[in-house]
Amino acid sequence: MRARLVFSVVALCMMLSGCTFSNISGTAQPTGSAQGQAESKFMYYSFPDVRVPTEMKVDESQMFVHGMGHKQTGVLVFSGNVDFMSLTNAMITTMQQDGWELRFQFTSPRTLLLFTKPTRFAVLNITDTSSFNTDLEIWVSPRPEQDSMMEKPLPFIDVPRSSSMSTPKPKTSTAPVSDLPAEEGLDS
Repeated sequence: MRARLVFSVVALCMMLSGCTFSNISGTAQPTGSAQGQAESKFMYYSFPDVRVPTEMKVDESQMFVHGMGHKQTGVLVFSGNVDFMSLTNAMITTMQQDGWELRFQFTSPRTLLLFTKPTRFAVLNITDTSSFNTDLEIWVSPRPEQDSMMEKPLPFIDVPRSSSMSTPKPKTSTAPVSDLPAEEGLDS
């Protein structure tokens, strides 16, 4: 009797949790139609590698995109009745699937996410404006050229040391003196 009760409880728990014996490890992959439905819940807008959930509504009055290809830059603005944390997690997942690397995350009522690619970076600003609305701003810009980002060392200045350890006096140069009167204004 006791064994039957234990078996019944275990069977009931498995039915309620939705487990199947064919996939106990939990590594099920969606079928072709389920995967297509998951992908259709996101849409590409002006950037070919930044997807946004279809529940988010576009605010075209605040959007600006300029350029083409890897030099494309701009901001996309969306608003929608979506859960703040669900949107944050969905954006992290889809950006990583599109080849972006998450470099920084700051989460509060306003979440900032920084993603990079070899030639571009993206900043996502997700704001929980109310219990029924979440705003999403996506800023995408090309990365500066690597040569301009490299810090160049300052030249080494060899200061002769004296025995008294006093600081050397800077050398001054005099500018050539002119007998011409100083110009006043821009009139010629």
